[in-house]
Amino acid sequence: MNSKTDIDIVIRYLENPENEQSKRLLNDWIQQDPANLDIFLDMRDMWNGDPLPAASAFDTPGQWTKFSDAVDMLPVMPAEIKEMIAAPAPTATPKVRKMPVRYWWAAAAVAAIAVSMVYLGPGKYKTYATHQQIDSVKLNDGSTVYLNANTVVKVPRDFGKTSRSVTIAKGEAFFDVAQRESQPFTVDAPDVAIRVLGTSFNVKSADKDVKVFVQTGKVSAAYKHADKNVILTPGLEASLRHNGTDIQTTEHKKSNNILAWKTRCLVFDESPLSDVADALRDYYHVRVDIKDPKLADARLLATFRDLPLDEVLDIIRKALQINIKHENNLVEFY
Repeated sequence: MNSKTDIDIVIRYLENPENEQSKRLLNDWIQQDPANLDIFLDMRDMWNGDPLPAASAFDTPGQWTKFSDAVDMLPVMPAEIKEMIAAPAPTATPKVRKMPVRYWWAAAAVAAIAVSMVYLGPGKYKTYATHQQIDSVKLNDGSTVYLNANTVVKVPRDFGKTSRSVTIAKGEAFFDVAQRESQPFTVDAPDVAIRVLGTSFNVKSADKDVKVFVQTGKVSAAYKHADKNVILTPGLEASLRHNGTDIQTTEHKKSNNILAWKTRCLVFDESPLSDVADALRDYYHVRVDIKDPKLADARLLATFRDLPLDEVLDIIRKALQINIKHENNLVEFY
């Protein structure tokens, strides 16, 4: 998909859900591909960072009335869908009407738009989210944020006026920060606060830890709940555990693949197969298993520039003379 255009459609709707043009564009976009509904729902949930009301607190009849009113404001749709959606809320013993298969996702798209009118407001943040693609956003201070796939970053609407603070809610992002001595640039991640003056660095928020890698300049990474921090210089990476206090640092040589998602290039300089496996996991989002432990130290010298996974695996197979099996989301070396 055209990531910049598509994400802008969702953001414009979330910023002003009452705008008729925004509603129409969003509805048209969701109906282009059922997968677009997942993208919208993810962005909607992250917009304010607030949980939805508990089931016991949800006013079903009242919200159904708002839902039905919202349907009338939506663009034209197949008659049977509109009739079904606008029907009164089901009782305790509902009658089930079978919907044509070709229309189920269109009805879901309309439902998502209507319900979002209940829960979403403009909020204090602009939220930038990616699905299966990478993207970038230019901040008003001249800094640039590059977002890896499946990443959500929140930027205050008053960013740069009194402070420069960005939140990485999930995923991985690279920050190229414009220098402003009087106003430090900070990044909030789960349990971790990162502070810089002018530099370029990568932040990866995983399930169990936050990793910070510095390309240029200096970065301070600290726990929010503990008096412990580390100063990182180019080539250093820090790993800070969620709800932890220990900070592990690793020094990487220039041929590391931490930023491969951004450069679209994997470089292996006599790298052991265990490191190759880690890089493939991150870059292609697959599971990689080395079935024979003896292969873990096999060395690979190769550079792959934006190649499909199967082509990369074929080159590795020939270079190391090993067996490789790729099925679904699993790669096995044996």
